[in-house]
Amino acid sequence: MISAFRIFYRALELWWKDFISLTLINIIWALLQIPIITGPPATAAVYAITRQIADEELMEPGYAWIAFRQNFWHAWKWGLANLVIFAVLLWNYWAYQNAAGIAYTVLRLAWGLITFLWFTANVYYWPFWMAQDQKSFWLTLKNCFQFIYKRPALALGLGFICAITFSASSLIVIPLISFAITWISLIGVLAVDLETNKT
Repeated sequence: MISAFRIFYRALELWWKDFISLTLINIIWALLQIPIITGPPATAAVYAITRQIADEELMEPGYAWIAFRQNFWHAWKWGLANLVIFAVLLWNYWAYQNAAGIAYTVLRLAWGLITFLWFTANVYYWPFWMAQDQKSFWLTLKNCFQFIYKRPALALGLGFICAITFSASSLIVIPLISFAITWISLIGVLAVDLETNKT
């Protein structure tokens, strides 16, 4: 858990160091979610930029465009997987919202756990993708869940922080637009750095 707090503060430190540029990137990311088609590749591009920041490299705006183009189709494979899984989970919540009984309570808890685990895996998806020589959707997912399995306190602790940040930001538009995704992506990059350097 100490590692989770260290990553939390290191991400905050890196974000604060470049907060003007990262706020601008976050605003562009938020705007690119509106057309929908540009949403997933914009997320990949944000992670590419925060990868540079975590490596303490000079941030190059052109690199975001390169990452956007290079990862466009793979980002949509990732985006469609998210769409299907979250749509099924939301349907389950909606369809059985008035159902009573212990069985439905257990089911809701299971759906909540699956939602949280999938969200947490997404925090680490792009950092693992970038760290791998083999660019594979399934291999990346495998690495994400192996990380959660091997380092549950670190992975789930940071996932919880990111989930709270994203949920609160979705309710209050200014944080969502100004810092949420760049800060979450920094946390993901730093956590995967810790894991890949460890192994």
